[in-house]
Amino acid sequence: MNGDPTAVEPAAHELAFGRPVLIVEGPAGRERADVVIAGGLAQARWTAWAIRYTSGFLCAAMRAGRADELDLPAMVRSGPRDPHTPVYGVGVDAATGIGTGISAIDRARTARVLAHSTTRPADLCRPGHVLPIRTSERGVLARRGNSEAAVDLCEIAGLAPVALMATVLGSDGRLLQGAALSTFARRHRVPVLRVDDVLRHRVHHGYGRSGRVRAVTERAVVIAGKSTRMVDFADGLTGALHTALIGASGPPRSTAPVYVIVECRHDDPLFGPSEWRERMDDYRIRVATHGGTLIYLRNDPDGRHTYAVADHELARGAVTAVLRQLDLADVHIVGWPDGTASQSEGVFI
Repeated sequence: MNGDPTAVEPAAHELAFGRPVLIVEGPAGRERADVVIAGGLAQARWTAWAIRYTSGFLCAAMRAGRADELDLPAMVRSGPRDPHTPVYGVGVDAATGIGTGISAIDRARTARVLAHSTTRPADLCRPGHVLPIRTSERGVLARRGNSEAAVDLCEIAGLAPVALMATVLGSDGRLLQGAALSTFARRHRVPVLRVDDVLRHRVHHGYGRSGRVRAVTERAVVIAGKSTRMVDFADGLTGALHTALIGASGPPRSTAPVYVIVECRHDDPLFGPSEWRERMDDYRIRVATHGGTLIYLRNDPDGRHTYAVADHELARGAVTAVLRQLDLADVHIVGWPDGTASQSEGVFI
């Protein structure tokens, strides 16, 4: 999984101040860029700017569940659908406080109404001039799309998960791409990030600013005659419960070992329960006797979700999230989920 680990926080900062960012998907030279403004902070100035430099077709991306609460069904409810095409809802205007609904002032107000937590279906008129986009409940983890990334970015910024967005066009009416897109972003001082930047941030940091994992229980256990600390972490992305076994500090060393074990799937013919248990016991004794940490990663308990990221990337994100919670930075990974070892500089983002 590619992605710039430094791109997300600056973009989230801009959104939090009501300013726009650009989210890009697609390969270089064939990309599509969308202007994104936090719906809850939408104002006439930046909305008008977005209309001027885009198609003018302003959409409000939000979780499908919230769209249901606001009675904003999909325009097409059944039949085959291209998974790369966003699911558009019925267009709306704010029911009060606007004129015709088409002006930048009116559309900014409609976006704010859509983003407000107390808004109910009666607060919206249908049809209208802002088109909802119904996004996946799990955001970019489920679908690597601009609209999911925009909603996720609003959430990362600590804002209501509603994003006002439109596709950037050049003066000739074509998609703005390549060098022309870079020039546009520099001229207007607008941060640019890619969908994969948001996905990488989610995989390692979870939802919002609370972190991907949180410690839920802690206890002392005796292994090989020595007391060790065991901490359980709830994974906010997968719902799994991971466990870390932390040994007592041993002699000073340049890097502390961190052993990673991923939960055994009993139907895996290449890695059965016997080998798995032997490795687990070996690592437990090493940690208790010589120090270090053992991280035991469990799988998605439901087993029903599919992710827009490889399993080993999802597991790596869980490892870095646990290490961050334990405040471990100078470490050497043994059993890194993609089969390689890594020093700390390859772990944190």
